[in-house]
Amino acid sequence: MISLTTLLTLKTMKNEKLFPISINPSLCVRCQRCFYSCHPKAIFFDNSLRYVNYDKCEGCLKCVDVCEHGAIEVISIAEGSLDGFSIDSDKCVLCKMCLKKDFCPKNLFIISTDEIGQERIEFKVSEIIGCSKCLKCFKECPSNAILPNIV
Repeated sequence: MISLTTLLTLKTMKNEKLFPISINPSLCVRCQRCFYSCHPKAIFFDNSLRYVNYDKCEGCLKCVDVCEHGAIEVISIAEGSLDGFSIDSDKCVLCKMCLKKDFCPKNLFIISTDEIGQERIEFKVSEIIGCSKCLKCFKECPSNAILPNIV
């Protein structure tokens, strides 16, 4: 858990924003306190799991304050809008976790073959409009190979 002092320091850093706010499903008891504390209504349910829409999230951290179960985690990355995801081929071990139905709520990862016949994982960039921007893939990739593209 990040301390309040660290959060305030991160929030005031130039070109930094507290983004994303991730909700840990194993700690979330679905009490809805975060949902009701979020005035832009960035927190939503999908398949009984709680997610955050980062197009609406203002980084106010009220959800973190009201969560009594420590289910909301904060990660700081560069400010901007999400333009898709890149797969770091040096880190990706082709475990294919990202291809499983429950990994990406919108199933936006595919396996393809490059010009020399090697398999690789790709994000369906053409379907970014369907991405719920929950950033579950970024957080859950076991080899930390999925990286958000921020523009």
